[in-house]
Amino acid sequence: MMRTSRSGRRMGIAVVLLTSLVGCSATGPRTAPVDAVVGTSEARPEIASEPTETRPRLSDLAPGTIVATGDFDSRGVTGRIEIKANGTDEGFDVALIGISPLPPVGTSLELNALPATATDAELQQGFSFYTYDALRGSADQTFSMPGAGYGGFETNDPSYMRTAVIWAAPPGAPIGLGSVVATAQLTWDLPDMNQGLELVDRGTADGARGAVTVGSDGTPSTYRVARGDTPEGITERFGITMEDLEWLNPDRLTTRLVLADLTINLSRDARGLRG
Repeated sequence: MMRTSRSGRRMGIAVVLLTSLVGCSATGPRTAPVDAVVGTSEARPEIASEPTETRPRLSDLAPGTIVATGDFDSRGVTGRIEIKANGTDEGFDVALIGISPLPPVGTSLELNALPATATDAELQQGFSFYTYDALRGSADQTFSMPGAGYGGFETNDPSYMRTAVIWAAPPGAPIGLGSVVATAQLTWDLPDMNQGLELVDRGTADGARGAVTVGSDGTPSTYRVARGDTPEGITERFGITMEDLEWLNPDRLTTRLVLADLTINLSRDARGLRG
């Protein structure tokens, strides 16, 4: 079994985003937000539309294809992790190789969105995929993530998981996020899973009146949602689709988040990082 966030398992992002922004049932008729700005949308510069292409999928890769690797070389622990495609879109296989010293009783593995330089406290708060099953006390072991019966990933691209973390259980607990035993920075070898994604800020209009920050290259990096914004307004403002917005925010938009005043990521490099 695996978790996808500290606050609870994620629902499908598209449904949650629509529900949170619009304020209606995902299965019911769509109505405009009560506090939406009323009036005619402001003119925006036209952006040439590109032909829609089918995105790559994890299941396109042959089972056994190595998609990520990392070396445990911190805190006196050595060894290697390999992540392999398993023919599905819902997860992958993980191999731990040559772990030394052997994992103590109650240790567990987590894939965390934060970099390996993060502190224990920061890693405890980072978005992650976590195995609730303890590691075996052997140097070499293989298992699937997520486990059987779990709902799978909410993204076609898990490369925003930057660090593999081996955790020791808290005192008195059989398993959990007690202290970090070792970390390994993950290097992913996946094709571009969102080819051609480019964002251009077309300016404020009804349904997208929030504040934008830009990166050093001048492209939008974050967007702070304003009251009355809509999914259609936000995606139209930046010339992207809902699927693009989901891909950029694989860790966001759960049922426990209020979308108004939420900061949404718009940067490829910051996927999974909560600002």
